[in-house]
Amino acid sequence: MTQKQIERKSLIVSCIVNLIMAIGGFWIFSITNIQALFLDCSFSMIASCSCLAALEISKISNKKTKNYPDGLYFLEPLYSIFRTLLTLVLLFSSVARTAKAAWGYFAYGVGIPLMIEPVIPYEILMCIICFGLSFFNRSQSRKTNDSSTLLATESKGNFIDGILSLGVALSAFLIKLIDINGSLGFLHYTGDFFITTIIVLPAIKEPISVFISSFRELSGGLTTNQELKRTVFQFVEKNLSGIMTLQKCDIYKIGMHIKVCIYITNNIDYKKIQTVKRNILKDICPIYENAEIVFCEW
Repeated sequence: MTQKQIERKSLIVSCIVNLIMAIGGFWIFSITNIQALFLDCSFSMIASCSCLAALEISKISNKKTKNYPDGLYFLEPLYSIFRTLLTLVLLFSSVARTAKAAWGYFAYGVGIPLMIEPVIPYEILMCIICFGLSFFNRSQSRKTNDSSTLLATESKGNFIDGILSLGVALSAFLIKLIDINGSLGFLHYTGDFFITTIIVLPAIKEPISVFISSFRELSGGLTTNQELKRTVFQFVEKNLSGIMTLQKCDIYKIGMHIKVCIYITNNIDYKKIQTVKRNILKDICPIYENAEIVFCEW
């Protein structure tokens, strides 16, 4: 099975599982009207819809066109950027919505007690599924030697969804233990805000890290994947040894496309360069299928 086939198979599984979670989440939200649940199931719905887009991108990203002779690999980090931006907007808008409801209670004494009972078992189940799906996508990404930007994005998204579910379950359990007529009884009315805020703050880090990584790929920056750099550099050094002097080796990653720019001293025999290039590709391609080697004079 090729790396692209592994990627597409994983995206199909993710799409189906996320759709099931989203439907279940909206059903529980309709019963409880807890905004933290709306945030949770919205994540699942976004993940399901975005998987369809990612699946289409996975099909066409390696196609070469007149205007893009190297392929459409830029669509992969572009997708990740839009996905993470949408995630961040959803996180902040959920905090704003629940803050408005909490302000209404503290300022005017207006509020409805949270319906906690259906939340805990549902969120525990969702937490297990999300972490399981994150592990699945992460393991599938490893099969592509972590070259799949799409699977890395999905894995991080599933992990965030799992954190949200875990946070909602734990918070709901704690609120259930609090006497509504006690000194902390206000949490039965405003707990939605505190739950959402507490689970959003640590969750922000993941989409931001994916955004930075994807933006670096899209803007043509050098890869920061140390395993990729170490593996490629090892093959380059091995095949250049005793033939030509390596001055510098720059490695770029755009989606699943790996571009290796090898800088050597000038006046090197063209036939030797072609032979070395074939040998390097022979070593790299079993690990990174979509690799390109470019020699440049130093």
